[in-house]
Amino acid sequence: MVERKVAVLRADASDLIGVGHVMRSLALGEALLDAAFDVVLASVDLPAGMREEARKCGITVVDLQCEPFGSDDAIATLALNGAVLVIDGYLFEREFFEILENRATNFAVIDDNVETKALAPSVVINQNPHATAEMYAHLSASPKLLLGLQYALLRREVREATKQSIIPVAGKVFVAMGGSDFLQLTSPIVDGLKDLDIEICVAIGPTNSQRQQIEETVRSIPRARVILQADYITELASSSLAILAAGSSLWEAAALGVPSIGLIVADNQIGASIGAEHCGISISLDVRNGLHNESIVSNVENLLTMTSGALAKMVTATRSEVDEFGSMRVLQVIGPNS
Repeated sequence: MVERKVAVLRADASDLIGVGHVMRSLALGEALLDAAFDVVLASVDLPAGMREEARKCGITVVDLQCEPFGSDDAIATLALNGAVLVIDGYLFEREFFEILENRATNFAVIDDNVETKALAPSVVINQNPHATAEMYAHLSASPKLLLGLQYALLRREVREATKQSIIPVAGKVFVAMGGSDFLQLTSPIVDGLKDLDIEICVAIGPTNSQRQQIEETVRSIPRARVILQADYITELASSSLAILAAGSSLWEAAALGVPSIGLIVADNQIGASIGAEHCGISISLDVRNGLHNESIVSNVENLLTMTSGALAKMVTATRSEVDEFGSMRVLQVIGPNS
C-alpha cells in the first residue's frame, strides 16, 4: 500500500481574530484531500464550531499544546511531518518563521496585505484582487507568487454549487457577518432592512455570541428568517444580493454569481473590499467606525428596484472574475511533486 502524504495547515480562530484563516485553510484542505493527501489542521484552542467544520470536511484537528506563534509553535508544527505546510495568520512571530527557514523547510503562507513576517517562504498565496508582485519584492529566495482572484480558495460546497443551475429569487437578500460578527452588526442590519419589500435570509456564524438577539430581531420581521448553517451555500446561491463582511465570503458569493455589498469590519479588509468594488462584483462600505444603515438600505433599494441595469452588470462581473478552480491552481503549485 502506498503511504499517503500529509498536508499540515496551521491556522487559528477566535472571537478576536475571526474564523477566516481557518475557513480558507479548510477550503484548501478539501482540495488536498481530493488529491489523496491526509490533511491536518494544527491549531491552538480551536473553537468547537470550527472543530466541527473541520470534521465535516474530513480534516483532522491537532491541538497544539504550546504557546502559539513563536519558536515552540514552529517546532510543534514541524513535528507533524507535513509534505505540504501552509501557514495562515497575522500573529505568527518572526521567530516562528526563522525556525522554518533555518531548517530549509518548504512552506506556503496565505496572506492579504503583507501581514506575514515570513521572509523566505516557498509560496505566497494572496487571493485578493489588490495583490501585486511589488507587495512581496522584499522576500528572499524568489517565492512563487499566487496572486489574485484566480487563486480564490473556495470550499468544496461552493465549487459544487457553481456547477448547478440555481436561479436567484428576485428580491431575496442574504445577510452574513462572518463567523463571529465581533462588531455585532447582524441585528441592526436586519432591523434596518425591515421596511423594504424584500425577503431577508440571515446566516449566523458558528462562533457568534449574539444568536438569541438576532433570532428575536428576525422573528419580528415577517419576511425574514434565520437559515441553517447546512443551507448556507444554497441559500446564498439563490439570492439576488448579499450583504457580507468583506472577507472570503465575497469570493464565494461572486463564484455563485451573486453580487454583494461588502462591509469593511477590520483594517485588513480594506484592500480586498475596495478591490472587489473595482472589479464590479461588490459595493464597498466601511463600517469600522459605526454602522450607517441608510447607506446599506439605499444601495439595496437602488440595486433591486432601479432599472439602470446595475445589478445585472454586477452579476456579469462576478462570473468573469471568480471561478471554482482557485484551490486546484494553488494545489498544482504547492504539491510536493509540482
